Amino acid sequence: MGIVIDTDILIDLLRNKEYAVKKINELEKNEELATTDINAFELYFGAYNSRFKEKNIASTKGLLKAMILFHTHEESMEIAGRIFSEKRAKGKMMQIRDVLIAAIALQNGCRLLTNNRDHFEGIEGLSFQEF
Repeated sequence: MGIVIDTDILIDLLRNKEYAVKKINELEKNEELATTDINAFELYFGAYNSRFKEKNIASTKGLLKAMILFHTHEESMEIAGRIFSEKRAKGKMMQIRDVLIAAIALQNGCRLLTNNRDHFEGIEGLSFQEF
């Protein structure tokens, strides 16, 4: 079982925020660290819209090369469809990107490390990495 790192943590890591650097350094000693192609999209979107575009694109590329990058597959899309349908039936809407990230983490048997736990609460089977 590995850990999927959410975009908010990756951004703070790229910004050298102490808590993120410390946590990632601690985790990488014993865990496989991964992210998803959805998180990669969010990082690149931010980099292309930043003042320091070239530097941030290069930093994003370097970070992603240092991690496992999980991709969407039919199974994760089925999981995402189920999650989104269940949430919608309960009147609780989620951002599609968060649904996809959760589904990919579930498909790969990973915990999720995020500062935005409330975005993912109530998803059956999804576990979180504690800080």
